[in-house]
Amino acid sequence: MSLGARRAAALAVCALGCGARPHVRPRAIAGDEITLYRDRALVIQRIELVADRAGPATRALQLPAGVTASDVEIIDRGELSGAELRIAGAVADLPARGAPAPQAEPSDDPVDVAPPPTTTPRPSVTPSRVELDVTLPRAGRFALAIGYATDRLAWDAAYTMTTTTAARDRAVLGGALAIRNTTGLALRGHARVVDDELGAWRDRTAELLAGALAGAAPGPVRELRDLGVIALGDGETRVELLAGAGPRALRSVLVYDPIGTGLDHAGAVPVTDVALGTEGAAATRISESFEIDRDPRQARGLPAGPVRLLERRPDGSLELLGASRLFDPATRVADVDTVAVGTAQGVIGHRERRDWGMIDGQRRFSEEFLVTIDNARPRPVEVVLREHLYRGQNWTLAYQSAPAVKEGPQQIALRTTVPARGRAKVLYVVVYTW
Repeated sequence: MSLGARRAAALAVCALGCGARPHVRPRAIAGDEITLYRDRALVIQRIELVADRAGPATRALQLPAGVTASDVEIIDRGELSGAELRIAGAVADLPARGAPAPQAEPSDDPVDVAPPPTTTPRPSVTPSRVELDVTLPRAGRFALAIGYATDRLAWDAAYTMTTTTAARDRAVLGGALAIRNTTGLALRGHARVVDDELGAWRDRTAELLAGALAGAAPGPVRELRDLGVIALGDGETRVELLAGAGPRALRSVLVYDPIGTGLDHAGAVPVTDVALGTEGAAATRISESFEIDRDPRQARGLPAGPVRLLERRPDGSLELLGASRLFDPATRVADVDTVAVGTAQGVIGHRERRDWGMIDGQRRFSEEFLVTIDNARPRPVEVVLREHLYRGQNWTLAYQSAPAVKEGPQQIALRTTVPARGRAKVLYVVVYTW
């Protein structure tokens, strides 16, 4: 972790230590709390102490590589007073791979701290050693919680769709999360994944840590996926995302997506450059695709990732039909997902801007588009017209000649049926306001 990132993490967690502390009641000690974001992870580490007498005590702890005492905040002291973390000194040399991990030095202190389970770290990973100073009010069992951010828990999501019938009318969606742990420590506890960057929530890091400690969902619920209790050892851990999912309806469909998401401007104020989206000819290619229904309950909070559409042959082998991506922000509220498998022969599309207008006094920018599909096939075809309202996120459709469905913040789908050896035209008008 860079110096700047460490300072940002320290400032974020320090918000819990400065001013009024959030009043949270820790749950029964069951392990760590891990919230995985795209750029970093928030970790709540619970520490249990057992003592046979009252008084001051010190115990050595290990933190993930790249995290120091200044990056950590004690976010719940429980019954303990005077609990502080401090640097313990130089880190001991690491053993060679395969050698036993170093053990804490013996102490006459009656306090027994249960540290997080450790694993043999990679040679380049050096966990930080710190010491915990506490004052015990009496003999008994105590717990406290520390929180920190680390960039050494990275993850990627990937999915597969597998056809289950020769007619290709059903498919089973499967997915997995690959989590790479290079902290030098093993973690075990309740984990969540949030398909967003923590940097976007930097001013709320303290709130998220406190919420995780109390068992609340961090961030918007639509971006959260609960992974349950998992163990993250050294290296990569695979977590299934859709275990036990049943087959879903699969349909053949044509998709015309002439622009794509490359021009999307996510701001509230639209881009008013008149040439935007009209420079050069729009693509005419239409894709042969398969469309699968999305289950809103199963898809809730699933992170974006690539998907492969596979067909299972009678001999049990699998053939790759096509590839795409699922659950990207552009399609987050879609009812269906599509996977392209090739170019549609005999069907072409054309996109044309027919008109535009801007009224500065009313802060309105409007555009009118005509999409034309020509079908040379001897049978009718259904086409999904995927349009991107790329100028900004404050938009509304003033008119559309075919049913339109919102698929994401700046993406819509319009459907039309093109007659055999015929043509279909779809007109829509979009108005941006600010």
